[in-house]
Amino acid sequence: MRTDLRLYPDYTAEIDAIDNNGIDVKILYRIINKHKHNAAYNKKLIDRYKTLENGVPIFSRRPRFSEDSAAINNKINNDFYGEIIDFKVGYFAGKPIAYSYSNTEESVEETGSAEAVDKASKVITDFIVRNNMQDIDMEITKYAAIAGYAGRLFFIDPEGNERCMAVLPYETIVLTELEPTEPKYALRYYKTKDIQDHTIWKVEFYDNTDIYYYEGNLDNLTFVKKEPHLFDYCPLQIIPNNKEMLGDAEKVMALIDAYDRAVSDCSNEIESFARAYQVFENVNADDKEIERAQKTGTIKIYSGAANGKVYFLTKDINDTFTENNLTRMEENIYRFSKTPNLNDESFGSASGVSLKFKLIGLETKCGMFQAKMQAAGTYMFKVLASSWGKKKISVDPLQCIMDFKRNFPLDILSEAQAAQQLIAAGLPKEVAYTLALSSIDDIDWVMDLIEKETNGIPDLPDDTEPYDFMSETEPGINGEAEA
Repeated sequence: MRTDLRLYPDYTAEIDAIDNNGIDVKILYRIINKHKHNAAYNKKLIDRYKTLENGVPIFSRRPRFSEDSAAINNKINNDFYGEIIDFKVGYFAGKPIAYSYSNTEESVEETGSAEAVDKASKVITDFIVRNNMQDIDMEITKYAAIAGYAGRLFFIDPEGNERCMAVLPYETIVLTELEPTEPKYALRYYKTKDIQDHTIWKVEFYDNTDIYYYEGNLDNLTFVKKEPHLFDYCPLQIIPNNKEMLGDAEKVMALIDAYDRAVSDCSNEIESFARAYQVFENVNADDKEIERAQKTGTIKIYSGAANGKVYFLTKDINDTFTENNLTRMEENIYRFSKTPNLNDESFGSASGVSLKFKLIGLETKCGMFQAKMQAAGTYMFKVLASSWGKKKISVDPLQCIMDFKRNFPLDILSEAQAAQQLIAAGLPKEVAYTLALSSIDDIDWVMDLIEKETNGIPDLPDDTEPYDFMSETEPGINGEAEA
């Protein structure tokens, strides 16, 4: 579990030092050393999600009687941890976030002209497609759900295009006086290997204009170079999962570990044949005789033995207690992680409003993360707009729109009935469709289609001559041949 040292650190003193004296190696050491406990714990959480041997506690469990090297020691991992993370990623980011640029009178005024709005809309669309933002958003959601936050880095590629990438949380440090989504300074550090397979740490420090590169060991860094990153703001930000920067499964990790131990113990009992022991009472049987009995299924009792008996001693195991204990732990894992249990019979029979009510815990969790994503998105477009402005493309970050849609099962019949009732109550169709039809992302497009259908087939082009079906002089009429 987390301790105070494993929480994201406060960098107020380091910000003041950089403001007054600039960045140097000593400050870098101090920043990284403050972050190392948080980084180590976050890496451990990600290793657990990967189901690595050193990441899941049950995999390092030792036999109860360690002196017996042949003792059965099952290590069964029930991946509730991965299910909690994956369920949120699929529900929150399974449907792509719709990025667009506002097309209103205000946006035209703020951007400059209708033509400028069209250019801004195109450059945003190009950025989203070029960077495959759905993939990046899903990776950010995954890392934030695991470790409490994720990093996002913006850079210019060799072709001069604005690019974006997700950064691992244990490689990302942001120094800010506001929110981590709005960094003042940022640092990315990671290790790699040179051609001789020697481990080398690389450190990149970002401010509003430049990147400072360092290499070496974390206690002996060497300055390499400095170059502009071509933005007007710090291009590395953090997207928190919540204000506390905690992962979704951290509060139930002890429950998951207890479940793994209980299931592993039950498996040990079955596999070790410990539920029944063979008893030789008043029978003079040596090891060889016992081995022969196991092979042949027959037992020879020596004459003269008084009341000799051979029987099985069976354990009296309380199956009800074991099952109730596992059921209780499973219910608590889903309950306290705010994850729906799809194996619940009542969940499977629910629909419409009742189904959404069962998802209210997950929706609350996703709502907090959505607020952080929106704040991060505003800063993202602020950074990108500073680059687009150098290309004479005007983009107002406050006119950039992020539309979130949950990956929720569609109930088209109920939604259609709700839309009809809203229209019958006097609401405009556009409002009714917006409120009731969750599957429609662009209401304006739908209204345009309705208008075209209502007006019928469009008029013929001006250069088309009307055809007079009643004319007897038209070719092919009354048997006349076409010239």
